[in-house]
Amino acid sequence: MVERPTELTEEALSKRLLSESTNHPFTLSTGVIGLLGGGAAVLFASSELFVGLSVLGGLGLLASAGFVLAKNLFGRSKSMLSIVEQVRKEVMKKRIDIAGSVKDNLSNFSDQKGLIQLEQLQAKFAAFESVLALQFDRDELTFKRFLTTAEQLYFGSIDNLRRLAMQRHSISAIDIVNIESRLASVDISSEEKSTFEKRKIIYDNANKSMESIYSINEQAMTKLDELTNKLGSIQTRSGVADVRLETAMKEILHLISRTDEYDISN
Repeated sequence: MVERPTELTEEALSKRLLSESTNHPFTLSTGVIGLLGGGAAVLFASSELFVGLSVLGGLGLLASAGFVLAKNLFGRSKSMLSIVEQVRKEVMKKRIDIAGSVKDNLSNFSDQKGLIQLEQLQAKFAAFESVLALQFDRDELTFKRFLTTAEQLYFGSIDNLRRLAMQRHSISAIDIVNIESRLASVDISSEEKSTFEKRKIIYDNANKSMESIYSINEQAMTKLDELTNKLGSIQTRSGVADVRLETAMKEILHLISRTDEYDISN
């Protein structure tokens, strides 16, 4: 099952930043201190402790609210960059080992079609990253957002090739030549015929699945080419740039989300 893509639109990043800052240990701990201090001040309203508890409660709540505001307003850009970088590390950690083993697995089965796709995917992703670097500084939030999203598409396609290699492993012990020869024999028994037919169905279904994987990767590469071209034609300093880039971002996300359906041609 293909993982749901991590959305990196401005809205999604804002929601994640707000959630992470409000649930941060510092926010929670100072908030609790503020509430406890305020509650204690109410209980000891007539006591000499009232002023001290009130100050403690106020400082706790102020620190908690101040931390959230600092993260979401004053340090918004830096915080968002941190989130995007975190997502990148999560994606890379999950998928980097896969890319290293896919080539060996495909080579073991002399899968030239899969090996060619692997090379093309690497080349197209490199081209996308190069164009992105020409349009934006690498420290810009937009650069990191697009790169991270494209990486999810790239590694998702690599993962498809991993699944394809597993399919080849799963049917490697099925001798289809012998099966077809026996099924064509006139002296085959009904029981034997039924057994061979079942094996052939397994083999044929696996091959259909592999063809679907080839197809979806070809469609993914075409989309990546289109997006690279679109990105290259965008005037990033124009007033409509942000809108067009957001549209391209959503297009990539839509593409990734449909990869498990084996149909992303639309």
